[in-house]
Amino acid sequence: MALKHGGIIRIAYVRLALNDSRLRQAQFFYCDSLGLVETFRQPDRLYLRCWHEAFPYSLVLDEAPENRLVEIGFQVRDAGDLETLEAAVNAAGVAVTRAPAGALTGMGESITFAVPGGPVLRLFAELPQIGYMTGFDSPDWVTPRALRGTPAPFFLNHAGITVSDPQAAVDFLTGVLGFVVSERIDSDDGARLLSALLFRMSKEAGGQELALFPGPAGRLHHIAFTKEDPNDILIDGQYLREAGVNIDIYGPTRQSYGKTFSLHFHDPFGIRLELCSGGRITEVHPQFQPVRWTESQLGKALSYFDRDLRAEFLQPSL
Repeated sequence: MALKHGGIIRIAYVRLALNDSRLRQAQFFYCDSLGLVETFRQPDRLYLRCWHEAFPYSLVLDEAPENRLVEIGFQVRDAGDLETLEAAVNAAGVAVTRAPAGALTGMGESITFAVPGGPVLRLFAELPQIGYMTGFDSPDWVTPRALRGTPAPFFLNHAGITVSDPQAAVDFLTGVLGFVVSERIDSDDGARLLSALLFRMSKEAGGQELALFPGPAGRLHHIAFTKEDPNDILIDGQYLREAGVNIDIYGPTRQSYGKTFSLHFHDPFGIRLELCSGGRITEVHPQFQPVRWTESQLGKALSYFDRDLRAEFLQPSL
């Protein structure tokens, strides 16, 4: 019996524009150093995925004059849900653009719109699966030999973004698109929402598809990929350092905000990336309550072992 979930069913991809001739530097970093897999290549576009993903891409890179976040893609259940969400976004007073099939390789019809004070999202229903690299039939579930010695993450976990008005963005994402807040950070007096982690479907890997931070509208804070356990985080940190990768100010740590073991680092373009494992188990039900943090506990929330807040970590990376 097929599972039938309505509305948004998963975060599908993050799409970036990079000032990188023929995307050579990006291809070397993301494939050779990080361990993603090239699925398609076009003259000015590169489609990448993780080895444990059945769909053809979770990171799309466009060659462009300047580096920027283009959009974040989410897949919905079917064409009917796409129409329902299009109507809901329009009703919320947010302009929607409908695109025919083929906006990205293999994709069916889609809609795009901007989260209030935030980035552009693209929703779509159709994208053929091409299968895990290890196959669907009695897979080994072992990192493919060609990727060993790299972090080779399992799958895209979430995207961190900055928004100009966190409360307005959360109201839209929860009230219109059906997201649920798993954790939040409030000002000490409780008057202002500063940050939130949001998920749409039940997840055991971080409890989030979007992480919202205050800042310039529609910028990228980080892209996170899933690893199996905390030991992977330590080993992958060694692989990255050996490859000359810039580890961020919060290196391998327990990130209380999200309850993950995490490693943050930067690609050659300054984009912050994260490898994470574990996380708070989240499940949508009427009694679900978000974990609440206060601004005075922000240092503990971001890195349990450091405790001292490093404010530069809150800045967007793209």
